[in-house]
Amino acid sequence: MMDDIYLEYMVKRKKTGKQTALMVGIILLAAALSCMFFVLMFAIGVTMRQAGTGIGQIVSFVGLMLIAAVWYGVYILIGMQNIEYEYILTNSEMDIDKIMSKKGRKHIISFDFKEISVCANVNDSEHNHDYRNVKPGKTIDVTGNKERGSIYFADFSQDGGETVRVLFQPTSKMINSAKKFNPRKIFVTED
Repeated sequence: MMDDIYLEYMVKRKKTGKQTALMVGIILLAAALSCMFFVLMFAIGVTMRQAGTGIGQIVSFVGLMLIAAVWYGVYILIGMQNIEYEYILTNSEMDIDKIMSKKGRKHIISFDFKEISVCANVNDSEHNHDYRNVKPGKTIDVTGNKERGSIYFADFSQDGGETVRVLFQPTSKMINSAKKFNPRKIFVTED
């Protein structure tokens, strides 16, 4: 009888050039909006003071609140670019969640290693033909930093037909533990 297995592993996703450009664009847009609100606030405030109305203070307050809201939006949008994936192996079942800014969590996929058709390292020369020649219906990439290496793929059928491929970066302990449940379909490459 096999002992129960429970392993967790977090993978931080490396930011791409596209994400960095998006963050710079968000900051520049926020700076432009802040300047626009400040100029409008100043112009309306001066006009109201010259007209002798007391609305100038209200306009200043609303303008400052709009500027604060813009920068809070920047904080939220940039924070959403900080992504980690959490792999949880419970016996033969793998659950993968996406964690954004260490706050929001979204379940990505679950699969059972007992029911996969193949799991191997993408660079495993002996099983690379499965990676290159099988075209899945859907690919889910939950890798962090591809330069770190040790990327595995797991192919399985979902909902009675469509082949799903998950690209992930498990620890050697995690993949060796999963292998115990399906030794003929899981191929471990030592790093």
